[in-house]
Amino acid sequence: MKRLVIGLDIDGVIVDAAGVMLPLLSEVCNRPVSRQDIYCRSFEEDLNIDGEAVKYVWEQTLENNLLLNASPITGAIDGLAALGRHEIWIVTARPAFLQHLTEAWFGERNIRYDRILFDRDGNKHLAGPEFDIFVEDFLEEANPIADAGIFTLLFDQPWNQTPSLPDNCQRVYDWSTIVRLIKQLERES
Repeated sequence: MKRLVIGLDIDGVIVDAAGVMLPLLSEVCNRPVSRQDIYCRSFEEDLNIDGEAVKYVWEQTLENNLLLNASPITGAIDGLAALGRHEIWIVTARPAFLQHLTEAWFGERNIRYDRILFDRDGNKHLAGPEFDIFVEDFLEEANPIADAGIFTLLFDQPWNQTPSLPDNCQRVYDWSTIVRLIKQLERES
């Protein structure tokens, strides 16, 4: 069986970054904010808050190392372990200054990967080798990846709802489905 090259986003696919930000977003909005309230990529648009409030949320998230304590997405750690024989590339829009914190998060959980690339907002499919499959949660990132001919799994989140996806893009709801589809692709290769 072929060793596949798998690209994976971090936040919303492996790490529940939104979960650690919800209390801060609730604070700046003066009301409870749930994951369902975040329906696009912009907190300003989602929650009708200004740039200063968003800046405060990010500053507090980073200054207090909240991302280091973020929970993994359910099933992600076991799912990544099940894919361990493949070449795993983590490709994230996280800024490069979060590299140490991000690598510490992966290290504390004994998650194996081959490469991690930061500050890749857009054109993630061009960041590494020729990917066989890519798992992403932002529709704006998934569409160009799929359009480049890479089988793309769109991890279901409130912010990526759409009535249609490209032909080689499939919505997934959990890590067991990701593992099953990758193993199926492995057998077909």
